[in-house]
Amino acid sequence: MDDDKQRAVYREQAEAYDRLVAAEDVDGSIGRALAACAPLAGARVLDVGCGTGRVTRVLLAAGAAHVLGVDRERAMLDVARARLAGDVATGRVTLREGDARTLDVEAGAFDVATAGWCFGHFRHWMPDGWRAAIDSALDGMERAVRPGGVVMVLETLGTGHETPRRHVALEEYFARLEGRGYRRQWFRTDYQFASVDEAAAVLGAFFPSALGDTIRHNAWRRVPECTGLWSRRA
Repeated sequence: MDDDKQRAVYREQAEAYDRLVAAEDVDGSIGRALAACAPLAGARVLDVGCGTGRVTRVLLAAGAAHVLGVDRERAMLDVARARLAGDVATGRVTLREGDARTLDVEAGAFDVATAGWCFGHFRHWMPDGWRAAIDSALDGMERAVRPGGVVMVLETLGTGHETPRRHVALEEYFARLEGRGYRRQWFRTDYQFASVDEAAAVLGAFFPSALGDTIRHNAWRRVPECTGLWSRRA
């Protein structure tokens, strides 16, 4: 998928995307994992590729003092502003248009930097330039945190899988993270829906039709999802 086409997905389906991610992580695993890697209470956090505020909301719930969310797609930020209106109004959240590959933030201004479900897309959408794109984004995040700060990257390890699945292309990307000193862990972040039909419809809008078939076959209202977290101290 080329750059313009992948941007269109988020431009045209921002509300549907937010409904999708709102159903994930029924057990609250993400917040616990992030907090175990970095003190979040009172932290200044940079959330790269923030989208509709999925990770931003987790960071706020964990006590972050301020989150700067950066995303290049205005439609996603519009949804985030609506969902986080109170926090934007009080100044606890700032949302800004920007590209992960060319971050324009002050060096050392943050205690923590996060990127959720962002750079794995580079591996698919930029087959000839993904390494440079990911390195540029990580360089920017690492510059943004103070000495001793923490950079964390979240990525899927398999939707509809009860244990991490191996994906050859993504493993190349994961190896690049680990080559830069990031440590991997994984945990379950299952989706929870009110009905099997809702699960199949919401997930089927973003994933191959075979997943919808599997959901119906297994009568899943709770759909398994594995998530990886890579972390590194600056």
